Parts: sequence; structure tokens; C-alpha cells
Amino acid sequence: MFLIYGEDSFLIKTQKNKILAKINLNDECEVEEYSYLETPLLDIINDANTVAMFSDKRIIVVNDCFFLTEEKIKAKVDNKEYLPNLLEYLENPNPNTYLIFICPVNNISNRLKITKKMLALTSVLKAINLSYPELLKFINDFIAKHQATISQHGVEKIIEYLPNNLYIIQNELQKLILVNSNITEEIIENNITKYLDTDIFKLVDYLLDNDLNNFLINYHYLQERGLNNIALLALIANSVILTRDIIILSATKKTHSDIASTLKIHPYRIKKISERLNKFNIEKANKIIIKLFEIDYKIKKGIINKDISSDLFLINLFDLNE
Repeated sequence: MFLIYGEDSFLIKTQKNKILAKINLNDECEVEEYSYLETPLLDIINDANTVAMFSDKRIIVVNDCFFLTEEKIKAKVDNKEYLPNLLEYLENPNPNTYLIFICPVNNISNRLKITKKMLALTSVLKAINLSYPELLKFINDFIAKHQATISQHGVEKIIEYLPNNLYIIQNELQKLILVNSNITEEIIENNITKYLDTDIFKLVDYLLDNDLNNFLINYHYLQERGLNNIALLALIANSVILTRDIIILSATKKTHSDIASTLKIHPYRIKKISERLNKFNIEKANKIIIKLFEIDYKIKKGIINKDISSDLFLINLFDLNE
């Protein structure tokens, strides 16, 4: 029996395929896939106990195993009352059935009895987002495998622009290689998919660097994409709060990987903010957060006309960040 857990769908697929390659060498086993959220658990257990018709062994993959977490997930069938039956099966499994449980979260709950039993009785494989050094290696290895070239700064740009998701990163790399096997920074800028989180972080980077001109250029760019002042102010405030949290956690001597795991954000983001800690502190962060909330309040109350040029009140943020 195997347990794979983690949020990266690419890594989950990779781990699953490794298991299947090991236990199903010549595709001799029957392979069936179920979702814990959609299939009655008793049906899955009965299937696991049933003798395979056309082979000696049977492989059953159970996806969406959210019973290992304390999250409330909407499901087509309610399987909670049958978890004791699963516990019984785990203690006395059918030796002719391979079970692969997949839970698409980074953190399973060790407080649950079913989780403790699962960790004790299965081979556990993690599919958790890669650290910054691991991402560097993955991209460089992928580029080399496809006989393409890229500068180290270009690799860092890709990590900065994309979510920490290997499926997305792999697809974007394939797209860039098709454009040109010599991947320049210009090719990256013109062809890589732009994600809103990345644009907001870039906006806050300009705020931390006290770069008013580039801040306003990118603020207006996001407005052109359909975001209004209230939405943008909320996103900027959340990002500054996140920056403050990173400052606080960095003071406790936590590693970048630990902070990324705690805050559930891209490790590259931790690295970038850590480079600015000598220019930015908790006091400045709090002042900016308060000012953002004041501007938001005044717009909602009609004290500031939401249709007037945003530049007039955004400049005040930089007065606080001298």
C-alpha cells in the first residue's frame, strides 16, 4: 500500500508513475481509479478484497483522499461513517491488491486516527512543492535535456514569474523552447504567461524599492486588465502584510523553506523579500498597511472619488517609505 500527498499535480503524477512502473512491469495488473469524493468507500474496499479476473494482482488508485485532512470538502457521497471499515482493511489488506492513496494537500492531519494508521502501514511519498534550489535544478535539467540554453538570470526570471507548480513550469518551458532553443530574457518577457500574483508581487517590489515611476506604470497596467482601485488596494495590502509576516518569521532564524511552507508561498518570494530586509522593516510595513486601509475606507465612503486619478493618493504611500 502506498500514500502520496502534496499539492503539486506534476509530482503526484510522477510519483504514481514510479510506483506503477515498479509494481506493474509488463502491464499485467488490472488498474482501476476511484475518487474518495465520488465513489462509496465500501465499493472501493469490496473491490480491493475481490480477486482480479484477468491477472494475479490488482492495482487500485484512490484519488482525493481528503479524509486525511480536517478540511471540509464538498463530496458527492459521504464516506465518513465507513472510515472504520477502511481502518480494518488497512490492518488486514488483500495481499493480491496494491492500493495507492493520493491526497492533494501539502499538510495532512497527524491528529486523525486514520492518518496515523495510514502513515504507519503504507509507504509514504511526498509531492510537496520544490524549494528554490530544487526549482533551479529542475529548470536547468529540463533545458539541458531538450538541448536548449538559458542564462542563470533567465532561470530566475522564470521562477519569479510562474507559480511553484511543475506542471505549469514544464508547459511554459516547452512553449519557450518552441519559440527559440536559445531562451533569452526578451523571449521570456514576451512569451511567458503572466499571473496576477506575480504582477502584484512585482508592484510591491517597486513599493519596497521606493520606485514610484515603475509602481505607477504597473498599477495602471493592472487597471487596464480590469482591476479597480479597491481590488488593487486590497491585493497590495495583503502582499505587504505577507511581507511583514516574512520579516517576523525571518527574525526567528527560520529557513526560507520553512517560511515558504508556513506561509504557503513561493520560496523565490521569500528570497526576494529577504534581500530587502535592510531597507524595509515592520514599522514601515505597518504604516503602509494603515495608509492603504485609510485610502480604501475613504473610497468606499465616497470621501475620495474612486474614478479620479489613483496617482494622487498612491504617492502618499511613498511618502511613508522614504
